[in-house]
Amino acid sequence: MGSHYKIDLENEREEFIKVYSILKNDVFDELPKMKLASNAIDYIKELLNSPTITGGKMYRGLGFLYSLNTLLIAKNNFDNNNNNNNNKNSETSQHEARIIGWCLEFLSFFLITDDIMDNGLTRRGELCWYRHPSPFNPTEHKVGMLAINDSVLIESFLFFILKKYFKNKSYYVDLFELFHESIFYTATGQLLDSSSFHLKRGDFTNFTFENYSQICINKSSHHVFYLQIKIAILLTDIMDNNEKQKDDTTCKEEKDKEKEQEEELIKNICFNLGIYGQAQDDYFDCFGDPKVIGKTGTDIQENKCSWLICKANTICNNDQLNQLKKNYGNDNENDVSIVKSIFKEINIPKHYENFENEQYNSILKEIQKLSIISLPKSEILLFLLKKLFKRSK
Repeated sequence: MGSHYKIDLENEREEFIKVYSILKNDVFDELPKMKLASNAIDYIKELLNSPTITGGKMYRGLGFLYSLNTLLIAKNNFDNNNNNNNNKNSETSQHEARIIGWCLEFLSFFLITDDIMDNGLTRRGELCWYRHPSPFNPTEHKVGMLAINDSVLIESFLFFILKKYFKNKSYYVDLFELFHESIFYTATGQLLDSSSFHLKRGDFTNFTFENYSQICINKSSHHVFYLQIKIAILLTDIMDNNEKQKDDTTCKEEKDKEKEQEEELIKNICFNLGIYGQAQDDYFDCFGDPKVIGKTGTDIQENKCSWLICKANTICNNDQLNQLKKNYGNDNENDVSIVKSIFKEINIPKHYENFENEQYNSILKEIQKLSIISLPKSEILLFLLKKLFKRSK
C-alpha cells in the first residue's frame, strides 16, 4: 500500500463500494467471451446487484481493511524508528486491498444456501434470493432452487477476481489456500448447523454448549474473523514494535515459540468472537425486530441448536423442559409462541445479557494478553470486539 494512515471507515466505505462496480464490470466483460445468451447475462447482472452481496454491513471487507491498515502503520513506525527502508509491503496497493476486501464479501454466497436450508423469508431487509422473482420470468417464477447454482457462481467470481488481480503476486497461492480453507470450515459449520433439522423432535441431547461452540467456530469464526486477520498478516509480514527491543541474537527457537503463542491467542480470540457473534444472531432471531435485523427468525421452527435452546436446556425445570421438547422444532405459530413464552418465563433475555457481558470481559482479557506480544494485532481484535458489543442487528 502506498500510504498508511488511520483509516476512516465511513469514508472508506464509500471508496470500497466504488471498487465493487469495477469488479462487477470485470465479470460482465468476461461473460460475452463465454457466448452466453443475453438473458443469462442479464440474470447474472441482477444477481450481482442483489443485496446478497452489497446489502450487508460489509463487516468482513471493511474489517480486513482496518486490520491491514493497522498492521501497516505499525510496520512503518518500526521501519522509520530503525531506519529500515524495507518496501516489501508496497506490493499491495490500497486498490488491491479493497479488491481482497470484496473477495471476503463474496463469501456471502453461503447466505443464499443458508436461507434455503433455513426456509428463510427475508435477508438484509429484502426477500431471500431464492424467493426473489426470477430474472428469467419474474411474473411467473421465483428464483427457487436455481439459487443453489447462483451461490456457486458467486463463489466462482471470488476466485476469478483473485486470479485476475493477484496471480502474479508472491502471495497468490497462500491467499488462494486461505480462502479455500475458510470455505471448507464454513461448509462444515453449515452442515453442523443444519443437521439438527433432521434430528428427532424432542431429543435435546445435542443441544449442549460443547456442540454449539463447534457450530460457531466452523460456521462463523473462520470466515468472519480469523480469515481477514490471517490475510492482513500475510500481506504485511509485520514486525511488531516490541521486536525493536529484542537483541538480534535472540534464538530462532524463542522467536518461533513466541509466534506460535501469538497464533494460538489470535485463533482462540477469533473463535470466541465467533461464538459471541453467533449467540447475538440467535438472540435477535427470537427477540429481534425483523424490520431492524433485516430478516425473519426461523431458528425455533428449524430445530436449531441455538444459544437460547442450549441455555434453556440447562436451567429449565422438568415441566418447562417437557413443554419445550413438545413444541420446539415445529413450524406453526402456536408452538413457536409457546417456546418464546417459556424463554421469557426462564428469563432468557437476562441470561443473554449476562452472557454478553461475561463474553466481552473474557475476550478482553485474552486481547490484553495478546497486547504484550503484539500491540497492533490486539488493537485489531479490540476493534472487532467493540463492533460486536451491544450491537442491535
